[in-house]
Amino acid sequence: MPTALPSSEEGAGERRHARAAVEMLARFRRGITSSTVMLKDLTPLGARVEGVGALEPDEFVSLALPGCRPSMAFVAWANDHCAGLQFVEPLSTAQFEDLARQYGLAADVPPPLRPLG
Repeated sequence: MPTALPSSEEGAGERRHARAAVEMLARFRRGITSSTVMLKDLTPLGARVEGVGALEPDEFVSLALPGCRPSMAFVAWANDHCAGLQFVEPLSTAQFEDLARQYGLAADVPPPLRPLG
């Protein structure tokens, strides 16, 4: 399963995908509890969210991004204020670019993704 966090082979601070700094409300579900959370950054593989309460790494949750169907994610990391989520199925390039364009903080919206090869 792909990871949004740097692997041991990657240098410190390097990421597999550009992060879009965003401010977007999303519906978050954990078990039977549903709430609205704030996404602070987004990649095709995952997101950093605030306002989720205490979570445990590897816990499964559901996240509904604006205009998208709810999707499953697992908690990659968490602290008292926010959590990093990894999507079970990555966002398509079109979904990611559309969300980054609509909700991105202008200076931090990454350029469009291009296929490798």
